[in-house]
Amino acid sequence: MLLGLVIIALFFEVNNVASVCPSPDCASCNRKPQISVYHQYCCLPENNGNKFELRKNDVVTRFLCPAKGLPYEGVCQEVRGPLYHSCSEVLESFPNATSGYYNITQSNGSIVSVYCDMEGEACDGSRGWMRIAYTNMTQPNATCPQGLFQYDFNNETLCDRNHLESGNGCSATFFSSSGFNYRKVCGKVRGYQYGCVDGIYFNNGIVIDSIDNAYVDGVSITHGNNPRQHIWTFAAGDQEYNNGQYDCPCNTNSAETTPSYVGDDYYCESGASALCHVINYFPDDPLWDGQECDHLESPCCVSSSLPWFVKALNKGTTDDIELRICTSEGYPNEATPLDIIEIYIK
Repeated sequence: MLLGLVIIALFFEVNNVASVCPSPDCASCNRKPQISVYHQYCCLPENNGNKFELRKNDVVTRFLCPAKGLPYEGVCQEVRGPLYHSCSEVLESFPNATSGYYNITQSNGSIVSVYCDMEGEACDGSRGWMRIAYTNMTQPNATCPQGLFQYDFNNETLCDRNHLESGNGCSATFFSSSGFNYRKVCGKVRGYQYGCVDGIYFNNGIVIDSIDNAYVDGVSITHGNNPRQHIWTFAAGDQEYNNGQYDCPCNTNSAETTPSYVGDDYYCESGASALCHVINYFPDDPLWDGQECDHLESPCCVSSSLPWFVKALNKGTTDDIELRICTSEGYPNEATPLDIIEIYIK
C-alpha cells in the first residue's frame, strides 16, 4: 500500500513539473538538484493543502503543503520559473515564439493552458492574441458550444438557435476570459441564410429596441450585463439586390440605420441569390466571409479586416464574452446557423 502511495506522489510531481512550463519546448523547466523535495512540491499552487508521503531507501518523508501556498519568491521562483499573465508577456520574453498552447498564470495564481496566436495569423495581423473560442463544424467530431444546438442543414451539421422555441428570441453561449483583463477583442463567425431573414430589427419595428432583446437576425457578441455591452453584430440581410427595411443597412442607397449601441461595429451580408420564398436554404454564399458580395451589398464587404472584426473597448474588463444566435421568428421560418466561431482577446 505504501509503495502505491510513493508511485502516485512521484507521478504527481512529474506531471506538475511539466505543467508549469511557459514555452512549448520546456527547455527552461529543468529542476535544479539542490532544491528540496518539499519545495519541488509545495511551490506549485496545484499542491496547496495536499499531504505527501515519500519513501526512499527505507526512509519515509511526510510533509503537508500550506493551504495558502508558498510565496512566489526565492526558491519558488526557481521551481515555477517566470510567471506570464498573458500571451503578450510570453511574446516579450520569447520574441520568436510560435503559435500554440502556453501556460498562463491567472490572477488567483492558478495556471491555465491557452492558445496564443504568436504569428499574426488571426485578427489584425499583430501578435500575442489569446484565443478563448474555437468551433469549426467542418472538422471531424466537432461539436457546438454549450447553449447552442446542433442541426443538420442540407447534410451539414451546424450550430443554431433552439428550433423548439418559436417567435422572437436567442440561444446563447459564453466564452470564459479565464479572469484575464483585456481591452481588445477580435474574432470571426461564418453562417448561412435559411428563409426570409429580417436584418436588424431597429429598422422594421419588430421588437422594442434594446441590446438585451433579440435585435438582429444573426449573431450578437457582447460582454457584461444589465445592460449588455456591445462588441460586434453579424446581421443577415434578406436580399443582396434590394435595400429595403429587411436588408443590410450597408447596401447601396439604403436609408436604414443601426441602433446606437451597434453603430458601425457590425457586418451584414445576405446569402440569398434567389427569392427566399422559393429557396429556403442558401449554402453557396456563406455569410460574413467577405466573399460574393454582389449587387447592392458590395459596400458591405469593403472592410480590409474581413472576415475578422477587431474592437477596442473603452476600458479593460475580465468579463466573459457572450455569443447569441437570434431570429425574430422560429425555425422553419428563418434561421442563421453557424459553422465557424473564433474569438480572441488581448
